[in-house]
Amino acid sequence: MSSWLIETAVREAARQLVQNECDEWRCLEWDRARQYPKEVFDRIAALGWYGIGIPEEQGGSGGTASDLLVVAEELGRGSTDLVACFSLTASGLRTIVTHGSPEQKARLVPAIMNGDVRLSIAVTEPAAGSDAASLQTSARRTADGYVVNGQKTFCEAAGLPGTLIQLYARTDTSTTKQHGISMLLLDPATPGVTLRRLPTMGRNITGVYEVFLDQVELPAESLVGQENEGWRQLSAELPLERLIISAGFVGATLQVLEDTLRYVKEREQFGRPIGNFQAVAHLLVDLFTRAESTRLLVYRGGELADAGRPYEKEASMAKIASSELYADAARYCMQLHGGYAYIEEHPLTMHYADSVIATVAGGASQIQRNIVARQLGLKP
Repeated sequence: MSSWLIETAVREAARQLVQNECDEWRCLEWDRARQYPKEVFDRIAALGWYGIGIPEEQGGSGGTASDLLVVAEELGRGSTDLVACFSLTASGLRTIVTHGSPEQKARLVPAIMNGDVRLSIAVTEPAAGSDAASLQTSARRTADGYVVNGQKTFCEAAGLPGTLIQLYARTDTSTTKQHGISMLLLDPATPGVTLRRLPTMGRNITGVYEVFLDQVELPAESLVGQENEGWRQLSAELPLERLIISAGFVGATLQVLEDTLRYVKEREQFGRPIGNFQAVAHLLVDLFTRAESTRLLVYRGGELADAGRPYEKEASMAKIASSELYADAARYCMQLHGGYAYIEEHPLTMHYADSVIATVAGGASQIQRNIVARQLGLKP
């Protein structure tokens, strides 16, 4: 079967899942109720989507990174919060497949694939956000493993059932900040771990958490990969994560634009549909044009990933373009809907709240611009 036919089949399956089980209206209900739809993610696991792009002989589902982006784009039509939750497990699974020990892979890959285990990530700290390598959470080596102390914040989905946290901690204080970091797998039920759910404006389906670590004892087998190689592992994981969430932003933007297009064709003022006013028409044309252009940029990153070529620059470009587009689309489309979109029963209120954080979560736009600038040989 050709790659185009496979991608088409994946898109159709993902679109049907969203339409039948997690469209934006259902996601709005879950967001307002702060409810995690476990059945949706169980269905995603049953379809094998977490393992898309991982060879079957390594426990994955086969396919390509581009297929993974197709799923993310369609999930974004329901909610970018769904995409974030999906991305954490899908991209984290690749880190385990690539860097995990044989025992870790044998134990975790099947459990993640069947939905029994999902992944979160803990990098950010109160004093280490965009400068993530300055993290101070410590993992002190002992005879049996590690003793961890510190605090993490803005950890999405960390409190969901069956979650393992990819915890990045400092294991060597004698070297430069990027070279003394390791990645440990943390069960939030471990003694000494305390979670606090943060009262955020959006992203309430999966939730955002603080993680407090007080003399947490972890066994040596919690280490993923080599000690002090965590920053390299994280740097390899983030570009794909950025592409996945960028695809989700594109999907959400197209949903918002299509909703708005239907509305401006139906809503009449001054004796005609408001979409026939040039100011409205041109605004939507510009947003649709940006959406299609950004979509091509996202899938260009996927093509490079599938070809085994560097794609960090394209992933950061896609993150900039898609997140800023989503924020603009949500704001302008809310204006075109007038007062109706300001009522909490309207999905645009969810999209608006989620779009505000889109330019920050997964790497702020300013940091993405620095990444691209360095790829261009500049030194901002």
